[in-house]
Amino acid sequence: MTTRLRDNQTSRITHHASRFTFHVSRFVALPALILLFFNKMAFSNLILARGDTFLYFYPYWQAAADALRNGRIPLWNPDLFMGAPFLANSQVGFFYPLNWPVWLALPTPYAVNASIVIHVLIAGWGAYFAGRRVLSLSREAAWLTAVLFALGGYLTAQVEHINQLQGLAWLPWVLAAAARLKTTRLETKRLETRDWRLVLRRGTAVALLFSLQLLAGHTQTAFITGVGVFIFIVVSGEWRVASNITHHASRITFHVSRFTPLIFGGLLALLITAVQLLPTLELTQLSSRQGGLTVNEVLSFSLHPLLLGRSLLPAYGQSLFSEYVAFLPLTALVLAVVGAWQWRERLTVRAVVVVTAVSLLLALGRFTPLYWLLARLPGFDLFRVPARWLIWYALGMALLAGVGWDAVRGNWRLETGDWRLALKRPFRLAFILIILLIGWSCLAVPLSRFIPLGPEAPAAYPNLLTLLGWLLELTFLLLLTRSPLHPFTPSPLLLLLPLFLASRALPYNNLTTPEAYFDLRPPVARLQAENTDSVPPGRLLSLSHIFFDPGDQAEIDTIYRNQLPQQAQYDYTIAIKQKEIIAPNLPLAYGLASVDGFDGGILPLASYSDLMTLILPDHARTVDGRLREQLTAVPDPRWLDLFNAQYLITDKTGDVWRAISPEQDIFFDLQHPATLSAGESVTVGYVPPFAATGLALIGSGQAGTALVTTENGVWELTPRLVDGDLWCFDWPETSVLSNAEAAVPQAITLTAPSTAPWQIQGLTLINEDDQTFQPLVPGQYRLLHSGDVKIYENLDVLPRAFITENWHQQPNAADSLSAMSAAPFDPRQLVVISGSGDGQMMGPARGTAVITQYAPERVVIQTKSADPALLVLTDADYPGWTAVIDGQSSPIYQTDAFFRAIMIPTGQHEVVFSFESRSFENGRLLTILGLTMWLVVIVVSIGFKRSRI
Repeated sequence: MTTRLRDNQTSRITHHASRFTFHVSRFVALPALILLFFNKMAFSNLILARGDTFLYFYPYWQAAADALRNGRIPLWNPDLFMGAPFLANSQVGFFYPLNWPVWLALPTPYAVNASIVIHVLIAGWGAYFAGRRVLSLSREAAWLTAVLFALGGYLTAQVEHINQLQGLAWLPWVLAAAARLKTTRLETKRLETRDWRLVLRRGTAVALLFSLQLLAGHTQTAFITGVGVFIFIVVSGEWRVASNITHHASRITFHVSRFTPLIFGGLLALLITAVQLLPTLELTQLSSRQGGLTVNEVLSFSLHPLLLGRSLLPAYGQSLFSEYVAFLPLTALVLAVVGAWQWRERLTVRAVVVVTAVSLLLALGRFTPLYWLLARLPGFDLFRVPARWLIWYALGMALLAGVGWDAVRGNWRLETGDWRLALKRPFRLAFILIILLIGWSCLAVPLSRFIPLGPEAPAAYPNLLTLLGWLLELTFLLLLTRSPLHPFTPSPLLLLLPLFLASRALPYNNLTTPEAYFDLRPPVARLQAENTDSVPPGRLLSLSHIFFDPGDQAEIDTIYRNQLPQQAQYDYTIAIKQKEIIAPNLPLAYGLASVDGFDGGILPLASYSDLMTLILPDHARTVDGRLREQLTAVPDPRWLDLFNAQYLITDKTGDVWRAISPEQDIFFDLQHPATLSAGESVTVGYVPPFAATGLALIGSGQAGTALVTTENGVWELTPRLVDGDLWCFDWPETSVLSNAEAAVPQAITLTAPSTAPWQIQGLTLINEDDQTFQPLVPGQYRLLHSGDVKIYENLDVLPRAFITENWHQQPNAADSLSAMSAAPFDPRQLVVISGSGDGQMMGPARGTAVITQYAPERVVIQTKSADPALLVLTDADYPGWTAVIDGQSSPIYQTDAFFRAIMIPTGQHEVVFSFESRSFENGRLLTILGLTMWLVVIVVSIGFKRSRI
């Protein structure tokens, strides 16, 4: 008896030890696999340097990390869009707790790398627990689910949108917390107290996980998560007609209770994240996207039906637009079909099948009538890219593959001894579906001639390597399924090898040298030097595209030819060109200020988009910034002066070389054309000291005259025609012969003839004696830097803060814009105040305003005026900004439809603008309340559980 008892104890110990070993091995194997797949990101110094990662997240993360290191909560961003909320832009994820450690410990690109790897691991573990808790998968099947979800095509293709990846990582956790139900307890007539405590505990789990999703900053992911979990809970319930009223009431109570964790957790999550949500909601009401998107915007980036094959099947050596990638190995697809075959026997499997099918349907967006209806509903009308619903397809297929694994491993009770007969129909269906997808991939190219694809994903045939990969995997599957002795058990290699090979073309394997981010390019260095003592720095406006080749491209190719693959070299070249033009949002990373910005969320402000109609062609309205992609020429100088646009950046692709004589070719800068009406004049604002024999000009129309001032006098010159549209104003010969200094012009004014307009394209001083030249710029600009791009200084720019006594009032911002659009309006002479009333003041501007301190949330200005006047600060007006004059509060007025101003009395005063966000303060209080409630529920639930024990 003692021996038998000892044997039983030994058996139990061995059993528990084996289970522990299995758990340890699985939890070690998953991180090891992730590190294998992400080996470049984890074990090298290479970085992502493309797309939104480089232009959006790096700058914002850099600014957020700097603020965090300085112990500051960054409420305001003065460097983009002429001022905009920083914290309220939820995409930054400032309060997301997993961001803080990587921000503090690592440089920005490596913080992104670390966050990507960490969240892929979190996603894998979440899928494992979802499989175990929701579908009762075996440990092996749950581990398979984790691998397929974490390393499958969809999740890993989103690494360039770090906030989206962070939110997606928690999706399976939310499903596991909200949808796991103890039906044996909940299906009773009356719920016991213990059951409600169980619901509350699960609600707190949902609250925590949903809060993490919301704080990660990708609201669309949280919305998709909530809808998917709701559908799962609805479908997984037993909706039967009750035979009597009492039973029917019990059944209703049961189903209502199924939603309780989701509802309770969702509401608690809103409280916990209020510190982020309230500022974001306030910004949403003032956003360029306020009121939702148009239907066409909502339906943009829908998964085209012709791309289904390329989207769902693995490809080798071929890439697809990342939003459309959702591939899994063919073996996994077969297992998923086998798992879905159990939908009749298991409600949870049925729910997964429905969620997977619905998500795939929704991903088609504009190509299905359903989404045309949904696009008009609240929630759906706030987000673009219907293809993002593929996340539920990715998780659903991974879960179904786990169910299929258990089925073919014997967990599915077979009524016949021949396992092939039992699985014959799902196997046959799986192979038919795969063959159809392969055929559809090949047919998509000719069909695309009749049904056009978008430019982001042009039609392409599967390459030879892809076809060979499909053939080999299908062959192995067929061989395995023909074995009559052993159940179909796919080797892990058959699952992992296609997954690994197909993922080589994904963004996380296309990394480049860290110099792409860390090295300064000359334009950045020059502007940083120019603004060393400027408070605040003058704003820049980049007008350049990236259609030029860097001057050091040959050197770059020599250095990296043997170190980086071709794609990485290409990404590096694109990155340095983006730095050359200082594309939005890179100014944020370099401590520079920009008129422009880039955002695909709730920025820019609606007032900014309205104001930019003054400078965009055909009064177009931008909804996400990126003015440089829409501007075709240098905007009207009036608005550049008002916007404090002190620096303009252009490239040289539009400039030309022309022959002024058989012996001399000269360069013309064509970035600042001037159109003069009859009799109108334009002055060259900056004339460098250059000894010249004449002035060459490219223009159209009847040529006018040039008034050239030198030390020896003023010359009024008429041009001679050189060739076509090329003219030359020659200096009088005696001036050059008698005194060399007399050939140096000090001022140049060009005047159109009194009878016709004159279009001036470019000007260049020439010296025919030594074959040299010096390009000039008409207008008040000075060429500050000339390299791969050119930087011009606006010599006539208005200061960031100035005093005026000339203003009048309009009822609202729209009327203010109309007044500003009128032809005679000059922002240097008149300011328009938006607000009720019909006030007006006209008089000379007699006063000075000097900014002595400029911080994101605090601006200090010393003013001096002989009369009461209006102090204008050309930063964005936004709720939360307050102003005090010598300690006394003063109202802020919106001026010129966007900026802020206050009335100042006579004399010397100190004016302080401060940003104090009421929505942030209220949100902080609600967050403290939510966290307190969450902790109380946790403590009470744990205490109750212990008392029951």
